[in-house]
Amino acid sequence: MPELALNKHFGFFVLGKETPPQIRKKNNFEAIIPSQPKIQEYRDSGYYLDSISAFAKNQSLTSEQIVASQIKSINNEINALPSKYEISNFEEIKNFLSRNRFLISLLEEISNKIYQYYGSEQRIALEVFYEPNFPQSSELWISVLTELSAEEARSIMDKLDEDWWLENINRAKCRLNIGIDYV
Repeated sequence: MPELALNKHFGFFVLGKETPPQIRKKNNFEAIIPSQPKIQEYRDSGYYLDSISAFAKNQSLTSEQIVASQIKSINNEINALPSKYEISNFEEIKNFLSRNRFLISLLEEISNKIYQYYGSEQRIALEVFYEPNFPQSSELWISVLTELSAEEARSIMDKLDEDWWLENINRAKCRLNIGIDYV
């Protein structure tokens, strides 16, 4: 009678001996990052790190470099806004977003949602709105510039609100609104 053996790699019984190594199932980590055969000991720390970690240890960033990188990333995201929004006073928008960085990723999502609901050719404007009675308070105002009838444009905006905006409005922290301008 044939012998049964537990296959360590697949976790079930098979006939005969263990599955040959050439047909072993790789786990997700091995499939993404090949194993590093060389291990180095760092005598100053007592830790063993693979060669990728050794490279990272030697290439550590200072806190100033990290901040500079973050600022560059934020500036790149802000500088990309005119490709999606019509902006009349870019410096004002840039200053507002530098104080309210949490809005930057939300602006990207909102423009994509507006294009999804109104169409990819839809014009969208972005401006900073100041409340006349409270000059210290300000918020961003996104205007969907539409030639649609008021009824049709409002119906689409209601659908956008129900499907997405009302679930995400808290992310704006009362610093952002979306409206319709009829042109």
